[in-house]
Amino acid sequence: MRLLILCLLIYLGYRAVKTFRGLGKPSAQPAMPADLMPVDDIMVKDPACGIYIPRKDGIRETIGGETCYFCSVACREKYLEKAGKASGQA
Repeated sequence: MRLLILCLLIYLGYRAVKTFRGLGKPSAQPAMPADLMPVDDIMVKDPACGIYIPRKDGIRETIGGETCYFCSVACREKYLEKAGKASGQA
């Protein structure tokens, strides 16, 4: 019985020393709230349908010297068709 108590005391002492030694060390990466995380990409507005998409995922098209980003090929075609009609009527 004394051996069991001695082993338990040694184990508790070991855990206490390990805990106190770890308190002084900075953690490898501090926890950061989601609202303070670095921005992965910039959101841009699709000029055809008006939704916002990550710029890296958008379909890029330069129209009249201006770079536009579209959510899909269909939106790009719709916008180009509308822009073509507007420039053709002017």
